[in-house]
Amino acid sequence: MTTSGPVPRVGLTAPETRELDRLTQQVEACAAALEQARAALGEAAGRIAAGHGRGGPAAVAARVGWSRQHVSTLTAAHRRQQQQPEQDAA
Repeated sequence: MTTSGPVPRVGLTAPETRELDRLTQQVEACAAALEQARAALGEAAGRIAAGHGRGGPAAVAARVGWSRQHVSTLTAAHRRQQQQPEQDAA
């Protein structure tokens, strides 16, 4: 068995550091935008499926490539949100 010590860390040049920092920021910005887009898609899927009644979740699921169960869950969440303002107003 061979053992070796820790691998020394080399110093990055200033241009390398800037490039890595810039790309890291881009990835983080894209990840945040992706999360926002997923949330908006989920809200829209639930709202649209609820608007179509019984066949809505299946139609939305087929369109966006999600399971019918997932869309049904989003639909139920949408309906609960719609009932909440009514209850708060009463």
